[in-house]
Amino acid sequence: MRVTVLLLALVAGALPVLAHGPDPVPPDAFLRAWSFDPWVLGLLLAAAWGYRRGTRRLWARAGLWRGIGRAHMAAFVLGLAVLVIALVSPLDRLGGTLLSAHMAQHGLLVTIAPVLLLLGKPGVAFAWALPPGWSRGSIAALTWRPLAKAGLWLSRPFPAATLHGLALWIWHAPALFEAAVEREWLHTLEHATFFGTALLFWRVVLEARSGERIGLALAAAFATLMHGGLLGGLITMARRPLYGWYEGLTAPWGLTALDDQQLAGLLMWVPMGLVYFGACLGLAARLITPMDHPFPQGGRVDGAAKPLRGLR
Repeated sequence: MRVTVLLLALVAGALPVLAHGPDPVPPDAFLRAWSFDPWVLGLLLAAAWGYRRGTRRLWARAGLWRGIGRAHMAAFVLGLAVLVIALVSPLDRLGGTLLSAHMAQHGLLVTIAPVLLLLGKPGVAFAWALPPGWSRGSIAALTWRPLAKAGLWLSRPFPAATLHGLALWIWHAPALFEAAVEREWLHTLEHATFFGTALLFWRVVLEARSGERIGLALAAAFATLMHGGLLGGLITMARRPLYGWYEGLTAPWGLTALDDQQLAGLLMWVPMGLVYFGACLGLAARLITPMDHPFPQGGRVDGAAKPLRGLR
């Protein structure tokens, strides 16, 4: 559960700057609409530094590329890059002008960044990056245990998929969606919920090993594919704009509010749906031909998690 708590803390700290604000972004100002907030940049750099520190300490003990291989490091770096696109690039500010841009941002936070970051084995890297003073009797350890127990329960297929599904449906209800766009603290909660539940869901998918666990994960992924597609379809086929915030803002981009909404629904329905469909196919293949690992391992290190062994 280390990875879920650490990554959720990272993004929860970065998200307070994500409220889109009332100023629309016209096409000629798009490339200048970057969000260089020091908190976002600082936390992303801190994550990169912690990951690098952990891998260096691990390799110093186990050997280069052992425990965390090239593929893992590449996945984590790509995951951070996706977070930069979602939180720092002009896409973030454009989300206050176009619903389709807002939906694209949600897609990155829900289906792309969590998968890449989890494939990077951040739990191992961050464990090695922590100070050696962490011990069974420390305050940090006493705080960590209840979080780890709760996280282990929530990381089971049914709770994880349920929470993820509730986040998608509740936050896309028009009244709550518009309230989140208008209020910074609510927008922070919205994106933190999306990303946090996505971490739980994708952890279930990526770490399923036994036949029973794979079967449950497949059922969870299939249910998510179905209800996510239904939500995307409802948004796409609505005959009137559902989100009044965007009315009057989309014209400079050559779109009516309804056109923009249909594009947003299609982004949820097709690209995001393809990611969930790919997860279903991968789990089905794993169920038929069980695999020891869902991702290239770069060498096993028995002591990779020793810095946190006393916290379990």
